[in-house]
Amino acid sequence: MELLLIRHARPHHIVDPSGADPALDPDGQEQAQLLAKALRGGRHGEIHRLVSSPMRRARQTAEFVRSTLSLPVEFDDRIAELDRGWTTYGVNLDAYPTRSLLFHDMNSGRLGENTFDPDAFRERAVAGVEDIVTAADDDSRVAVVCHGGVINAYLAHILGTDRLFFTFPTYTSVTRVHAHGDELRELLSVNEADHLR
Repeated sequence: MELLLIRHARPHHIVDPSGADPALDPDGQEQAQLLAKALRGGRHGEIHRLVSSPMRRARQTAEFVRSTLSLPVEFDDRIAELDRGWTTYGVNLDAYPTRSLLFHDMNSGRLGENTFDPDAFRERAVAGVEDIVTAADDDSRVAVVCHGGVINAYLAHILGTDRLFFTFPTYTSVTRVHAHGDELRELLSVNEADHLR
């Protein structure tokens, strides 16, 4: 089967004491429309199943795809981002002048003033994606709308890297993985974003 790991479109950067779960901003809505148009046009072949993180930015991105492809959306809590429940989204990035410093902190379980358990996050995200893979037919294609952290966790898993975070997927980018049977995971592409041009 082929797995399309899609990062959600661009959301608002917010601070919300009750928990930051931002909606897509106007650029993000346009990105989601372009993604849906590309998928409808067959850029990655026929999509047989659509799964999404339950977080608002992923749900809204998946809704554009759902309405275009007339597929139901399934939700899996395990592919939610590592920042679920935090009071900020996006604002912590301003503190990092380089990506290498950002990745260093994230691999240490920190992002700005927030902390998380990288091993627990990896275990949760990989289990969620692997269950999506194993439930799919061999000749099917599944689109999974999730988050940059989830994509990193799954790529680290199939590549066997110690570093959990090492790439920064573009909003609505597509990372493709071919799953052969129960074990082999073949990485076909990372961070495809031509549909945004």
